[in-house]
Amino acid sequence: MPEKPKGLQAAVARELNNGKAAQKHLKRSLGTKDLREVNIRAKPVLAEFDRVIAKAKARLAAAIMPTIKRTSLNDTEIKRMAEYVYAKALAWDERVRFGGRDEMERLEAEHLRLEGTPFVPWAVPYEQWPQRGVPRSVFEDIIAG
Repeated sequence: MPEKPKGLQAAVARELNNGKAAQKHLKRSLGTKDLREVNIRAKPVLAEFDRVIAKAKARLAAAIMPTIKRTSLNDTEIKRMAEYVYAKALAWDERVRFGGRDEMERLEAEHLRLEGTPFVPWAVPYEQWPQRGVPRSVFEDIIAG
């Protein structure tokens, strides 16, 4: 019989979130005494027990393994990160230039939904924004900034 990892019972109890310090046995009533029905109902229960134990073992493994922190990036990683940032900036610019007022209203609504506070990047009311692009004063602020 394979050796149980140390702390597995405590990890199973945490996985079950049952308030116990350790869970020695997994037990569940199948609600029948009929042997044929027991054999049918037991399979999903055993599969659930296996999932709980696997999650507990994964939790233990994650706690035991030290996190390896990298201190450097290679040239390919740096290039890919720069390409990603550049592509995101171009996509944002494209959306604002072609979406104009509607895109800025959408961005503000998204910010409000995620952060819970209104986001007003420029002091130009949306009614004064052109249908496409940005107001001249906003453009000048971007260029100057």
